[in-house]
Amino acid sequence: MRQRILIYGDSNVWGARFGGSRIPHNRRWANQVRRMLRGRADINTNGVCGRVAGNFRTDKPHKNGHDSFVECLHAALPVGLVVIALGTNDLQQRFHRTADDIIANLTWYAECASGVRVVYILPPPFAVDDTSGPEFTSESLAVQQQLITRRAELGDTIVLGRLPLSDGLHFSPRGHDRVAKIVRNYIRKKL
Repeated sequence: MRQRILIYGDSNVWGARFGGSRIPHNRRWANQVRRMLRGRADINTNGVCGRVAGNFRTDKPHKNGHDSFVECLHAALPVGLVVIALGTNDLQQRFHRTADDIIANLTWYAECASGVRVVYILPPPFAVDDTSGPEFTSESLAVQQQLITRRAELGDTIVLGRLPLSDGLHFSPRGHDRVAKIVRNYIRKKL
């Protein structure tokens, strides 16, 4: 029986690139994974630009990850694996989020999915210059590194490492290719 997988994330799941355009459908990493698995899994994706792992966005509540996850999960059921690709937007300095905050927000997904395997794709390194915007600073990168160091607290994780970016934050088409291969390899081991 084919396993159903929910990929839930932010702009890098949605396929954003600098300037508001979108990575072509066939180059987005989640769609590449779907093709690479060749019918071994049904993959549902839900990516929103600016989505955060928690529920602290009072200015734009539609970008709160917790609020929409329950609905997405129930719409995709039965699900054998949930891939959470969140945490990058939480690193913006205006939110003042710590590694403790982000880890607590991320572990909520496994609790909510009760019994479904959850894997977290941790935020990859990003530029801390004008290409990523003023909200992503060296302090943001330090928290990102703390998440990598503390990944055991989350359970199953995928650490991407440095990727080709289209700007300082979003995966380039080559970056999507690399992420697709990494995620495909993880899923093949778990199927």
